[in-house]
Amino acid sequence: MGKEANLIDLFAAPGGLSLGFKMASFRLLAAVDNDENGINTLSHNFSDAMVFSKDIQELDGEWLLDKVSISRGDIDVLAGSPPCQGFSIVGRVKIASLIKKGIWKLENSNPRLIDDPRNLLYKEFVRIVKEVKPKFFVMENVHGMRSYRNGNSINEILNEFKAIGYRADYKVLNAAEYGVPQQRKRIFFVGNRLGIPNPFPEKTHSVCATPDECSSDRMVLKNAVTVWEAIGDLPRLKAGEGEEVTDYNCPPSNHYQEWARKRSSKVFNHVARSHRQRDLDTFNSMKPGDKWKNLEQKYKNLYGYRDDIFNDKFKRLWKDTMPSWTVTAHLHKDGYVYIHPTQPRTITVREAARLQSFPDRFRFMGARTHQFKQVGNAVPPLLAKAVAAGLREELNKAGM
Repeated sequence: MGKEANLIDLFAAPGGLSLGFKMASFRLLAAVDNDENGINTLSHNFSDAMVFSKDIQELDGEWLLDKVSISRGDIDVLAGSPPCQGFSIVGRVKIASLIKKGIWKLENSNPRLIDDPRNLLYKEFVRIVKEVKPKFFVMENVHGMRSYRNGNSINEILNEFKAIGYRADYKVLNAAEYGVPQQRKRIFFVGNRLGIPNPFPEKTHSVCATPDECSSDRMVLKNAVTVWEAIGDLPRLKAGEGEEVTDYNCPPSNHYQEWARKRSSKVFNHVARSHRQRDLDTFNSMKPGDKWKNLEQKYKNLYGYRDDIFNDKFKRLWKDTMPSWTVTAHLHKDGYVYIHPTQPRTITVREAARLQSFPDRFRFMGARTHQFKQVGNAVPPLLAKAVAAGLREELNKAGM
């Protein structure tokens, strides 16, 4: 093992990337974000790191290096997940609307990715990489980036980093293939100025497209972690029940649960939403994996939603056959897309955190709505750990 590797994390809240790198033996020097609740979560869980509440557009690389007492070029990894709304389908629709209304005027018919006004934060990440000059950088984002502007955005990104002296590559990774109990595809850009190939992690788990495939033999990879393997040991709750701090009431039953409970004597953030009676009746009628389209008409009539628009309005999580579908920040609104597989309620913040691979010792701060947002926006720590492990190995080989 070489000397201790270090990390600076931008757009860091709530700390999924930071935690994953910490699991891979990196030391977090500094975390930067401007979300108040996320900052509180970072400060609570990374007490040995410097946490800065700062807008990235006002962040100066030289100032940041001075704060952590390190010279330019001595940072091992600069990581971040800049929100690039223009990459999402929703973002593209919004941009089209702004153009139509004359609010955003194009200077030409095919602007560069980095000139898109909704992608300014990505531009700032590139700037900080140039100013700090880390050995490696890691940038995570939505995998829809690949289809943005017919795929031209990928080459633009790679060229932006090449222009400041970095060899950059990318890969789309599915979190469920790295031990996370959730199907979550994200794109990771990795770059270095050492002139070596950029490492990406090998899959450790096999994910089935349907429950039937889960019974097939797997000769090399482990089975993906299922929803029930992830949350089945947490205290049962009725709608409206729970406490911010409570006790475990049963032992862990598998490796994932043992891992999640390590170094934690309490369960945090395990509070269930209250639900109306019509919701409880509807939830009780659903089997694991059921969606709105599977509901009897009498339950649909209670809500009046159109089938062609709200096909996924209600979704009950798989139990013991599949990982969860992607956990998103939309969870903070009502949670109907994340109905508990056996209990008539939507999932708690702690259950969502388990599906994101946050260990139980990691506590989310702020009101419950803000906790849900933080969990949904996070990078799964076990996925981050897989990425970080490859960088750590390369740094060791280089004697850094």
